[in-house]
Amino acid sequence: MLDRLAVFLSGLCLLHCLLAPALVTLVPVFGWLKPGGESFHFLLFFLVFPTSLVALSAGYRRHRELSVPLLGAAGLALIVLALIALPISSVEERAVTSAGGLLLAASHILNYRRCRVARQARTA
Repeated sequence: MLDRLAVFLSGLCLLHCLLAPALVTLVPVFGWLKPGGESFHFLLFFLVFPTSLVALSAGYRRHRELSVPLLGAAGLALIVLALIALPISSVEERAVTSAGGLLLAASHILNYRRCRVARQARTA
């Protein structure tokens, strides 16, 4: 269930990065959570990070494939890199965050699949 939540949150992050310019012009009423604002990035990060940590750790204990949490860690690292705002443009920030979100979502999909296979092997 946490993998599904994490994939949803990663997808939300990706949609935010890709649609923020349009949302800013269409819906300027977000206040502190305006789609292009840093508050939104921090909110998503503080939802994504613990969810990913718990889901990928629990999954690793089940399937023992180190590549899955390492892929997730790479995605989180890219998201953190974009979040701490090294001197990069907003386009580069979106690209780095999107790449991180895609890696993180991929790791959760793999984690979910590997856990399902491990569960089926135990019941067989």
